[in-house]
Amino acid sequence: MVYYIRFLKTPRLLKQKPGSVSVSALICITTDLGDAFLAQDVDLLLTLGLNDSGKVLYQEPLNWKAGKRELPITLGPFSANLAQQAIVLSVTAAGLKKPRSSSPDRLLDTSNLPLVISAWSAPFGGPHSLVSEKLVERRFGPKDRLGLRIWEETGNSIARHIWDAAIASVIYLQRIIAGDPAVSAPLLQGLLQGQRTSPLHVLELGSGCGIVGIALAELLPQCSVVLTDLPEVEEIVTQNIDVARPTDSSGIEFRTLDWDEELPSDLCGGSVDLVLVSDCTYNADSLPALVSVLKRLVQMSPEAIILVALKRRHESESIFFDLMQSAGLFSLHLDQMQLPSQHDQLDQIELHCYGRERYISN
Repeated sequence: MVYYIRFLKTPRLLKQKPGSVSVSALICITTDLGDAFLAQDVDLLLTLGLNDSGKVLYQEPLNWKAGKRELPITLGPFSANLAQQAIVLSVTAAGLKKPRSSSPDRLLDTSNLPLVISAWSAPFGGPHSLVSEKLVERRFGPKDRLGLRIWEETGNSIARHIWDAAIASVIYLQRIIAGDPAVSAPLLQGLLQGQRTSPLHVLELGSGCGIVGIALAELLPQCSVVLTDLPEVEEIVTQNIDVARPTDSSGIEFRTLDWDEELPSDLCGGSVDLVLVSDCTYNADSLPALVSVLKRLVQMSPEAIILVALKRRHESESIFFDLMQSAGLFSLHLDQMQLPSQHDQLDQIELHCYGRERYISN
């Protein structure tokens, strides 16, 4: 599984002796659910940079040791003038290789994806508070047109974090759009490749912070993306929409959607071409509601294709596949993707393409 650098305590400026300040923070390296810590040594690089220009002000190496649950950061002392500038602290890693810069993580394919996903703080100092907001930014790319930036919260809400299957979904969609010959998914290739005469209407369920839908809108022209989730994610996903850079004629919006309630009649203009679902099967109690809303979406848009990305975390998730078949939604294609895990292991992500039964005979 991929591991994520998280701020247990976000960076802050502390006054030292007269005329000097220091920067402190507390980090951990954990899974998407925060249920395990990285159990091997990894070299990290701490970088203080200017928020506006990205100019590097200071760098220092750091090492995460196997068996740790947290790692304190203390930088300085620096001149008190540092507090007059808006700065950002990044903690970057390049798998098991010693990092040399605070460059974004690659998100083209699994050969470039690092074991440890880097972290950038919110700005602090200058016009901002001396303590950065409880946020962490992920930076992916740049590669081709994808230079993706996504904010997460640093708290315990798993709804406002990036999950592994979402990262796999972004890689998978990007490879299809780029025409990667190693990927054969005819229905998705028909939707995502070539010229379009009308916008592609995309709906993401359980979007969380919105990484998958936002990435698609940044990759694909003429793509109208509606991100949906419960109200608790609206603030973080709206922040990500505000900094997104969709391609020509593409757009992104957020709508609250409770799977147990009626579908709004104006959702996606009343027609959906592609439904995205990433890591939404972990909670067996919510599976009947998830399948119900998928069935209703296909009833509204019979030609819709559903892409479900998941990492099997427990046996109860198998109920999802039975419920989908009972609802008349059938697996049309299955791909698997491997993400890096610790000790040179690999983690399996499944990508299921679903639709109505009639597609099977085509």
